[in-house]
Amino acid sequence: MKNFVFIDEYGILGSNFYWQKGNEIGLLKEELKRVGLTDERIKIHKDLIKPLLTADKELQKHGYQIYVTEGYRSKELYELLSQKMVKRIGEKGKNKILNTKDMPHSTGRSIDVALWKDNQVFRLHDKADGINGYFINFYKEKKPKYQKLQDLLTGIMQDSGFRLGTKGEYFHFNYNPDMPRNY
Repeated sequence: MKNFVFIDEYGILGSNFYWQKGNEIGLLKEELKRVGLTDERIKIHKDLIKPLLTADKELQKHGYQIYVTEGYRSKELYELLSQKMVKRIGEKGKNKILNTKDMPHSTGRSIDVALWKDNQVFRLHDKADGINGYFINFYKEKKPKYQKLQDLLTGIMQDSGFRLGTKGEYFHFNYNPDMPRNY
């Protein structure tokens, strides 16, 4: 863990989604602490700091800031999330949004991000669409305002060396500047 840092030490905004909203899927603070998540601070691999700051600077030109909602996730947290998600949305729903095979967040080189504006997280999908709204191009023909915001975020993140994860969620990125853009 010597190559891991907290994003707040570099002026990057964020707070851990599962610490803040875990109760919505049945996560208790005691359970989170047992799997290594002790507060809302986000830890990532140090190599992500410079590209995140670059992405943040670009987003500011459009009136937003980057807001990291998750970074490093222990394998034990993956297992706990998997159990809770199966109970809440079933195995099929869990498999659609949680990569328990590769566990990309366990490397510290994967992040989930949102946009920040007017001192709050700015929504890039319609909650009424459920988890379907998490995926690239879901809004292409339906709700262009969400598609435009998702395209802005994914474009800037890819310009900064990040690539979309294998699930195709608009908010999940793996840092891998040597790979070709994948959106």
